[in-house]
Amino acid sequence: MRGTLRAVRRTGGRAVGRVLLAALLLSACSSVRLSAQLSVQPCVGLRYTSTLVHDFLVTPFDVRPALAPAIALTLAAPLQRRWTAQASLDFSTSELERHDADGTSADLGRLSVLALTVGLRRPLRGGFTVGAAVGGLKYLPAGETGIFRSGAGGVFALAGAVASYTPSRAVGRWQLGVEARYDVHRFITPALRSEGFTSARTVHRVALALRAARAAS
Repeated sequence: MRGTLRAVRRTGGRAVGRVLLAALLLSACSSVRLSAQLSVQPCVGLRYTSTLVHDFLVTPFDVRPALAPAIALTLAAPLQRRWTAQASLDFSTSELERHDADGTSADLGRLSVLALTVGLRRPLRGGFTVGAAVGGLKYLPAGETGIFRSGAGGVFALAGAVASYTPSRAVGRWQLGVEARYDVHRFITPALRSEGFTSARTVHRVALALRAARAAS
């Protein structure tokens, strides 16, 4: 069992390394055409995550994270033709919950999620901006129990979209706005595979947040 856990962790570490390398390569390739202005954009909000596992013993039940506080830090740099390249580090944490068909629920321990993405944004009229990103997501359970008893399953590929609104009026050097984020990935763990689950489940995440943008030299 320990050998399996070490192998899962090594695999997850290599995948995280690949995502980091991709982000660095994208930044390096883009820097040829970037202007000297870099924008630092912290973001804080709440995230909803859809069901991770649906199963039944006597009655059906779902396992999913509770509504989670989420924070993100984005570095953005303008490209040509009004496009902006960005790299984001996103973290959220909440209790993992089991929801039974009769409406009752039970806590299964704390679950944190870390995601790294790279993507592009483009402004629209009236202060609106839209964008898309790809990257990797890693589950960080507080303990190796339940669906995570044999590890968290490595790093999952992630794709997402974002829409934001920022009024033109600034507060000092900061511009404040609101943002909606959506992403999707496929989820399965070694413990689920050992229980007979043969395919990963599609998981959707939606976050609403307040965003600030500050220009940095």
